[in-house]
Amino acid sequence: MKRLRHLLTALSVVCVGLSTHAQVSIGARGGVSLAKTTGNGGFIENFTGNLDYIVSGNGAIFLKVPIAGGLSFRPELGYKQSGAGISSNNLLDLVGVNIPLGGSIKQRLTYIQAPMLFQYDFGYEDSPVQPYLIAGPTFNYLADGKIVSRADLILFQTQPTRTKIGLGTFNRFEVGAAGGAGLSFAVGSSKIFVEGRYERGLTRLYDTPLVRVPVHNQSFSVLAGFAIPLAR
Repeated sequence: MKRLRHLLTALSVVCVGLSTHAQVSIGARGGVSLAKTTGNGGFIENFTGNLDYIVSGNGAIFLKVPIAGGLSFRPELGYKQSGAGISSNNLLDLVGVNIPLGGSIKQRLTYIQAPMLFQYDFGYEDSPVQPYLIAGPTFNYLADGKIVSRADLILFQTQPTRTKIGLGTFNRFEVGAAGGAGLSFAVGSSKIFVEGRYERGLTRLYDTPLVRVPVHNQSFSVLAGFAIPLAR
């Protein structure tokens, strides 16, 4: 956590320095993700069976600091959820009648996230619509973890049960990479945008001293947001 605070402090100093020479925008974005914990070559699935993607939300605030031409620096601070799910649809033969019984178990991991992205806008700055690309590293801190379970009982589902899990075996600090593309639309001096993004954790999810478990986070996100220029 100290490393994340130091990173954000250094980032704020850089942004203040850059903002004296460029028109900086501030904004917010949010959206929905398909997230999954997976191993290299299906490692974790060898023990758990097929894992499902989980649907989760994410959001962040950000600065957009022009550097040169269409290139900008876009640091963000927000949150994301990752994890995976397992579902089953077993059949129980009861009095000669097959009755579907099953359920699902989902691991949800909540991260404080600080992506350090670079954005390149195509076209002219005053164009009403601008396509753009983003890419850069992400720095994430695991803040919370839960197991959410639900049972399917014949014609209805039970209410989900949420159980907090210990984080002692997890790597709390995650370094990853993100990339994506989007479209921004001019609304007066402000902009709104839609964006697709892929993220991949580069550090291992579990921090075990004896076995190096090759398990990482990944997600596909659809995002929307806005950016407002700061007064100079």
